[in-house]
Amino acid sequence: MRVAIVMPPATSADPEQTLDGWPSVVLQAKALSEHADLDVMVACRTTLAPAVVQRDGVTYRFTRTDSALVREVAQWSPDVVHVHGFGFTRLNLRLGRAVHRTAAIVLQHHGETPGHRRTVLAHRIVRRSVDGYLFTGALFGQAQPFIDRRMISETATCFEVLEAASTLPSGRVSSLAPVHLAGSPAVLWVGRLIDSKDPLAAVAAFAQAVASEVPNAHLHLLATDRSLEPQVRAAISALGDLGAHVHIHDPVSASEMASWYQAADIVLSTSWREGSGYSLIEAITEGCVPVVTGIPSHRSIVGELIGTFAPGDATAAARLIGIASRTRSELVAKHANQTLTWQAVAQQLEQAYQSVVYSRG
Repeated sequence: MRVAIVMPPATSADPEQTLDGWPSVVLQAKALSEHADLDVMVACRTTLAPAVVQRDGVTYRFTRTDSALVREVAQWSPDVVHVHGFGFTRLNLRLGRAVHRTAAIVLQHHGETPGHRRTVLAHRIVRRSVDGYLFTGALFGQAQPFIDRRMISETATCFEVLEAASTLPSGRVSSLAPVHLAGSPAVLWVGRLIDSKDPLAAVAAFAQAVASEVPNAHLHLLATDRSLEPQVRAAISALGDLGAHVHIHDPVSASEMASWYQAADIVLSTSWREGSGYSLIEAITEGCVPVVTGIPSHRSIVGELIGTFAPGDATAAARLIGIASRTRSELVAKHANQTLTWQAVAQQLEQAYQSVVYSRG
């Protein structure tokens, strides 16, 4: 089977640098080639001169215009065209006209929301040439907002596909400055201090967990955007002596994140919405027990490993922190190795591709 993966955003960087900055795309294409034995080409947009790059048995073609990209895809004669993102309706219309008679087209969700009326109307036109949609959390309602707005037909096929596996370096990290996180357990929260990530719920859940479940725990907030920092610090101060068990850390580089996950026992997410959950996938892969909200993508990633809690429910989150503190590391490793690898991603994609090709006859 021949698969053309389309990356629509135009890049102004050198092609090799671009691929270095797209690890999830590169690792996805590599996994499809190695684990699913598919013939893969990736079509990309660039503001520089057209270029062709070979990497790990995959051809990456950089073109300057959408029309040139569509020509490259059509000339390659794929069985499936896999478009990353929901936001490129004009390109999708061109692809539909050029290749849909001979190739199936699937769109992969990357956290987009339904958008405004014009976007909704454009998707209603595009959906005529789309054979399937890929969601992290399709089985748990991730596609429903798009179905409700009729951007996706009620009869359309939505596939459960993990958006990515970990892009962190494999193996235990050797660092000149190893990370040590206080607490037994050490609970790590990663994200922006904004309303939708609900760091105040994290502080409240932690306080209840210490009072009833894990008296020696510490909470570590690895925070980027600091919009709610005054409110978070006020909540920490209100804890009295327990506030010394809550730490706000400055953000670190992506290359350092593995060390942080390896130093933690539990990863906590209080987010109200996520398109997928890269940091959650990475944390579980590095051995953290997840305590997360029961939003569709989280439920897909966590599976049967441990329960989830409703967004904003600090009491339920505190109870899960106690359960997580008693969860064996072997169960986390087994879950990660079975469901959160690039091989697992490739298998899910191959099944989706085969399904849409078969349904076309």
